[in-house]
Parts: sequence; C-alpha cells; structure tokens
Amino acid sequence: MRICVVSDQVFPAWGGEGVSTQNLCMKLSERGHRLICLTSKVPYPPQVKGIRVIRFPSIYISQRGYFGVTLFTQIESILKREEIQIVHINLPTFLGWQSLLAAKRLNIPCVLGLHVQVGNVIPPDMPCFDLLGKALEVWFSYFYKRGDILVAPSNLGKRILSRYSPRKVEVVSNGVDLRVFNYERIPSEKSLEFRRRFSLDKKSFLLYVGRLSKEKNVGYLLKIMKVLKERKQDVKLVAVGVGKLKEELIKRAKIMSLSETVIFTGFIPKEELLYAYKEADILILPSFYELESIVILEGMAMKNVVLVGKSDQNAACELVKEGVNGYTFSLTDPQDAADKIQTVLSDFRLKERMKEASFILARKYDIEKSISKMEEIYHNLVEEPKQKLY
Repeated sequence: MRICVVSDQVFPAWGGEGVSTQNLCMKLSERGHRLICLTSKVPYPPQVKGIRVIRFPSIYISQRGYFGVTLFTQIESILKREEIQIVHINLPTFLGWQSLLAAKRLNIPCVLGLHVQVGNVIPPDMPCFDLLGKALEVWFSYFYKRGDILVAPSNLGKRILSRYSPRKVEVVSNGVDLRVFNYERIPSEKSLEFRRRFSLDKKSFLLYVGRLSKEKNVGYLLKIMKVLKERKQDVKLVAVGVGKLKEELIKRAKIMSLSETVIFTGFIPKEELLYAYKEADILILPSFYELESIVILEGMAMKNVVLVGKSDQNAACELVKEGVNGYTFSLTDPQDAADKIQTVLSDFRLKERMKEASFILARKYDIEKSISKMEEIYHNLVEEPKQKLY
C-alpha cells in the first residue's frame, strides 16, 4: 500500500507523538508498504532508511519544536506523483491542515490521529486558560470533523475525540516494541554501569522519564521525595529528560536539601534508557496530561512497578491495575504517593509480583498488534469506495 504519514515532529522525534509516528512509519515500511513522510526541515536531519522523507520550510517554537509551513497545492502535487492511497495525519497543525485539504481535493481517504491535548499546548496556569482552551478546542473540532476515520491511543482519547467529531473513532495503542524493550536482552554488567555512572550503588531508586515541563508536573516529585526523606526512606529519584524547567528544578531540589537524593541526567541515548528501566525499582509519572504514555508502556515491558498520578486527563491511569502492577496516587497529597512507594519497597515479594504483572500486561500492547490494526483500518478505507459501487 502507498501511504503518506504527516507529522511536523519526526525524524528526529520530538515528544511522544514523534516517537509514536516514527514507530508507525518504520513498522509499516518493514511490512513492505511504500511510505512517504511529510515533516519539517530541521538542522542536521538524520538519514532514514526505507522511507522517503519530504521536508518543508519550518519555524521553531521554543520548547515545542519545528513546525512545517507549506501550501496544500505543493502537497497535492506530491500525493498525485506518489499515487498515495492513504493519508495519515497525527497533528492538527498548519502542515496537518494543508495535508488534509490536499487529500480531500484528491479524494484520498484520511486517517486523523489524536496525539495532543489542550493542556499540552496551553500551560494550565496561563492567564485566560479556559478561554484559550475553548478556542483551541473549536479548532480541534473543525479539524477532526474532516477525517474519514479517527484514531486515539486510549479510551480517554476516544472520549475526547467523540466530543470533537461525530466520526468513527478507533482505539489503537501506540504500542511498545517488545524486541527492543526486552528485559532479558540487557546484560547485567551494562545496567550496573548505569548505576555506577550516576553513583546509585545498590540503592533503590524511582525513575521518571519525560520532558521537564509544566504539564508533566515533575516538581511534584520533589514534594514526594521530601516526604520520603523526612520518613528516612533510603531511596533516590532519577529524572531522565530535558526541558525548560531543568534549572528551576535543580534549584528547588537544592533548596529542599534534595541535591544528593534527586539526580537529573539530562538526555540519555535509548540504550542507556534501557539500562535505567532495568535497574529502577519503580517508574513514576506525575503528569496532568497523557493520551496513553509510551514511557509507561516501555517501563511495563521492562518489568517496572508503575505509579501514575490520578488525573481525569491522564490516560496512563488506564495502564495501571491497582495493587497488581502498581498504583495510582493523589496529585494533591504527596503523602499518598510516599505511602505507596514505601509499600512496594518494603515488601520484596510484592515488588517482584508487580514487576511480573507489568511484564505480562505489556504483551497486550505489543506494537505489532497495533500495526496490524492500523493496516486493517487502511485496507477498509481503501476498499470502501469500491464496495459503494455495487
């Protein structure tokens, strides 16, 4: 099948949407589909095998990445030349909108994916958040009503899309590559090197992976660590990721006397991230907003106990079976999270059962199942006009 995937933030990936879209492209290419990807121009773009990447002039928005700027007429000529059968757009940006217009003019079926929430775009503490949020939702509704079929990575995502559009919504997990995130393939000596590099010794540690940004609520982890320190719980926090709040968080940790307890690693390569997952006792996510959480899926595949903040806009809660593979915790009372962390760390057998439960539950989210479901959606859309002829 000849497929065009559109995302401003791929190759290299920027955020969870970028990771999800890149995985989709690469897996479809591995299965023999002919892929073109429309994206933004970036400095020092990586080489991509098996996928034709077409880049458009872009603007850089601080902490948000690059966003492509072009007109639908240029995209229309590309879609014609490449004889594209399906267009899959994962962001309601200007590039996404122009791609949608081009596909509609050529009568090419369009799949629209939901990978962004209002809280990801507008900081919740911004003045006039409600007014700006409503304006953004008007745009989302206008955009998503024009897809032939909509795809969300979670049940929360499906509920959100159902507010924006009457179109059919399919739930397709972002998935996790179980060949890569495979606990058994990580040599123990390598993961122990990770411990030595960050002076973790044999200590228990919590792991956070993600952007250091407001919607991720990383500052709340410092409050939890303060409670644990006051209780004399010997545990560290390793925060993996970059973001504009990094320096502020480091200062806050120092003020709270947590400099020896909280480690900010900055960016680390995927291979080292695998070592972090393998060695962590608990993977913790305090986000306000998540449409699924690739990080939690990766951690589950790597046998992590998972702790997720309770929020009605955090779909990662759907991945937690309370008391089985982890817990959800209050985002207003850090004592609640501290209690649950201590419950896990004080009971070796419970921790091991939860790790195995995460590992088993992760099988349900094998990325190969997600790709097969996307193929089915594509085939149904391509065949649908033929069926209408009879």
